[in-house]
Amino acid sequence: MVRVKHRYLLVEILYPDPSSSPSLSTTTSLKNHGQRSQLRIHAPTSDALTPSLLAKLVRDEVAQMYGDWGIGRLGGVGAGGVSVKYLSPATSTAIIRCPRASYRLVWTALTYISRVPDLADGSAGRSKRLDLANLSRPCVFRVVRVSGTIKKAEEEAVRRARREIVRLRGQEEIGVLGGLVGGLEKNIERGRERVEADDMDIDVDVDSDDD
Repeated sequence: MVRVKHRYLLVEILYPDPSSSPSLSTTTSLKNHGQRSQLRIHAPTSDALTPSLLAKLVRDEVAQMYGDWGIGRLGGVGAGGVSVKYLSPATSTAIIRCPRASYRLVWTALTYISRVPDLADGSAGRSKRLDLANLSRPCVFRVVRVSGTIKKAEEEAVRRARREIVRLRGQEEIGVLGGLVGGLEKNIERGRERVEADDMDIDVDVDSDDD
C-alpha cells in the first residue's frame, strides 16, 4: 500500500502599512515607532478568515493561475488536497497541508493572495457564506517553513512566537530605560544651568558691593 505524502507550510499573515513613515526625530520616539510598526505588521486577523475560507482562497488562486492542471495536481476540487490544519487569528499564523508533489503551487498561490476579511467583518463573518467580495484588508502571506510533519511546523511556530515576544519586550525595556536616562540627563542639565545662574548672580552682587 502506497502512503500519500504531504507537506506542511507554516504561513504568517502580515499587514504592512507603507503609507506611514517615521517622521519622528528623537531616539526614543524612533524606538517607539519601531515597536508600533512591529505590532502593526503582526496584527491579529479577523475571525471571519476561517480554515475553510483560507483553503478555498488557495484553491481558487491555484485554479486561476494553473487552471484544471493545477487543481488536478492538488487532488481535485472536492478531494481535500489542500486543508488548513491550524489557524490562529490572534497570532496570524496558519499551517496548511498539501500534497508533497505540488507544495510549490500552493506556495505560489499564497504569494498572490493579497486580501483577507477586515476586522470590522469579524462579528458577522461566521454567519456569512464564503463570499470573496468581503475581502477588503490588504495583507501579505509569507511562508516561513516547509516541513514533512506537522510537529516540526508547530515547533517552528512556537519558536517564532517566543522570539517575537522577547523582541517586543526588549524594545519596551530599552524604551523605558532610555526614558529614565533621558530624564536624568535633563534634570542634571537643568541643575547645571541653575548653578551657573546662581554664580552669575553672586558675582554681580559682589561687584555692586565693591562699588
